[in-house]
Amino acid sequence: MKLPTFARVLRYFMKTGGSGAGGHPPVNPTMEGDIPTAWPWQWWQQNLRPGAWGDPAIRQACIDAYAQTIASMDLELTREADDGGYESVDSGTIPTVLRQPNSYQTRSDFMLNLVWNLMEWGNGYAVFERDRNAITAMHLVAARNTQPYVDPITKAIYYAVGGNPLVPEGIAYLVPQRDVLHVRLHCPTHPLIGVSPVRAAALAMAANVAITTQQAAFFTQMARPSGVLSTEATLTRAQIDMLRAAWEAQSVGMNAGGVPILSNGLKWDPMSISSQDSEIAAAFNMTVEDVARAFRVPLPLVGSMQGATYNNVEQLIALWMNTGLGFVLEHIEAALDMSFEIPPTEAIEFDTDALQRTDFKGRVEALTKGITGGLYSPNEARSRERLGRVAFGEEPRLQAQVVPLSQVNAAPAPSTPTAPAAPAAPAANDANAEDPAAAKAALLEVIHG
Repeated sequence: MKLPTFARVLRYFMKTGGSGAGGHPPVNPTMEGDIPTAWPWQWWQQNLRPGAWGDPAIRQACIDAYAQTIASMDLELTREADDGGYESVDSGTIPTVLRQPNSYQTRSDFMLNLVWNLMEWGNGYAVFERDRNAITAMHLVAARNTQPYVDPITKAIYYAVGGNPLVPEGIAYLVPQRDVLHVRLHCPTHPLIGVSPVRAAALAMAANVAITTQQAAFFTQMARPSGVLSTEATLTRAQIDMLRAAWEAQSVGMNAGGVPILSNGLKWDPMSISSQDSEIAAAFNMTVEDVARAFRVPLPLVGSMQGATYNNVEQLIALWMNTGLGFVLEHIEAALDMSFEIPPTEAIEFDTDALQRTDFKGRVEALTKGITGGLYSPNEARSRERLGRVAFGEEPRLQAQVVPLSQVNAAPAPSTPTAPAAPAAPAANDANAEDPAAAKAALLEVIHG
């Protein structure tokens, strides 16, 4: 008997334990990706654990650069206006869900964790809650506990979801594609499974943690002693132990920094860092660069100022906003538009003005140029700074000398102040025109008023 689609999917996951999307390899929880097919089943017993090195600070910084920046932006629904522009839609179920996705998370909290899942695992998931077919809430689910499945007969897509006890129907269940928000990065092996930049930075992260661990051991005197006591005399084991105890009592703990007194030919030879050890710092910086390169994050954003100057930091951050950050913003917006079934005349967009919230000088300069260039009216610019409207400020302004090229010759010349014209002399009649004396008398009369 042919089972219904939902029952067939459920039986598949019960039989395989949710091993993957249509026979896809299972997810490796320590690698933020898929276990390579060439690895043996007992890969953990053979020390094949690329994620066992820990959590380097540079990885945290790169993911936070995306997650915290995007979480600071508002989400809004925009619609084409009758005058050809776009206007913000404030009422309705979609704007309400965008402002507060659910009853236990703010918009910032929701987006922070969604982007964290996206950058750490390559996939970000949220399950929709509906009321009469309208989306009323979005619930985040952990990417490591979520798996897509493609039904081999109907090609319908389902998601096996778990890991969120606040989702109404339990912590492990199947959800059809229309009720899941799925944002994914590059999908090299399966069109529904993204891969995180962590995979490309795996070796650099392992080297970073290895160097950090070695340096911590060195500075805590576990990898190498700070110095050696030497003498030409032959000491017994008891004398060596007594000498070591006396030295530690004088120079360790509360007595650190004291002045030990050496006798019987004892000499203190401190052990300094060799030139090979000093090159570790350069190797460490290389690992930082590689991880930041995989995440497409400029080094100044993660606290590394090597190669940075006062003149290029702003350009580097602007480049990141136009490439790495701009891509992630557009990627999430497209996924939201598809999941909410937004018509072509509407769009869900991030308000990128939040990126300039602390740059007052930059905001004012941009708004001033927008007003003088005819882009904004004074009231539109004032509303962006949360200022009240003023009279006669609704219409955009433009300087008078800015005219179309076709009207350059027709433009009126600028007027110059001239002296007031003298009153015209009354027209002389024919008799005065023939009598020079009468004409002269009439002219003198006009001149003297």
